[in-house]
Amino acid sequence: MAYESFGKYIGAIYRHQQIIINQKLKPYGIGSGQYIFLIKIYENEGISQKELSKLISIDKTTTAKAIKKLEEEVYIYRIKDPEDKRYHKLYLTQKGKDFMPTLHRVLRGVTTILTDGMDDRQHKETIDSLKHMLKNAYEEVESLRSK
Repeated sequence: MAYESFGKYIGAIYRHQQIIINQKLKPYGIGSGQYIFLIKIYENEGISQKELSKLISIDKTTTAKAIKKLEEEVYIYRIKDPEDKRYHKLYLTQKGKDFMPTLHRVLRGVTTILTDGMDDRQHKETIDSLKHMLKNAYEEVESLRSK
């Protein structure tokens, strides 16, 4: 049996999703590269930049750029860690907190666009399959790192 690559579809979906998210978040000064950081800071206020990079599995340079942009747009602010002056703790500003319902609404809307025409069973099976593939990919990457 010949297998068709999941990767080409997952990659294309991701790229198109990022285009949609970029357009929908443009009026707020946020790009598709920053919103995930905003969500994770919201979920983990007081997290350090280093911890944030690790949590999202994104390199420190990319994290620093996203944090800088979110700071410039006044969605977040930093406070020096009183226990370790080399690090900063990250928090949402009031603007950032007020924006979260809008961000969640935008992201739900994108999911609605992507799942249009799917019934509940198809949606669940797709999510289960994607979770399974992510688990496999994660385990393989961990295996490669340990070599």
